[in-house]
Amino acid sequence: MKKTLAIVCFVLAAGVLGYWAADGQHMANQFKILKVTMVDDGFGEMEKEETWVEEFHLGLMDGALPAALGFVGLGAGLFFLDMRAKKKAA
Repeated sequence: MKKTLAIVCFVLAAGVLGYWAADGQHMANQFKILKVTMVDDGFGEMEKEETWVEEFHLGLMDGALPAALGFVGLGAGLFFLDMRAKKKAA
C-alpha cells in the first residue's frame, strides 16, 4: 500500500512540473497578463491597444517546485517505510 502511494506521489510531482512546463515555464505566479492587440484607428494606421487580463499562470519558485518537492519527499518517505517494514517482516 505504501509503495503504491509513493508511486502516486511521484506521478503527481511529475504532473505538477508538466503542467508548469506546459503553462509557459514562469518563474513566479502571474495573476495579471498584459494583452497587446493591434487596432485600426480608421485612418489606415494601426495602434497598439494594451489591456490587463486576470489569468493565473503557475510559477516555479512559489508554486510548482515546492509542491513537486513535497510530493517527492513524501514518496521517498513512503518508499523508505515500505522497505523498512519488509525488512522487519523478513
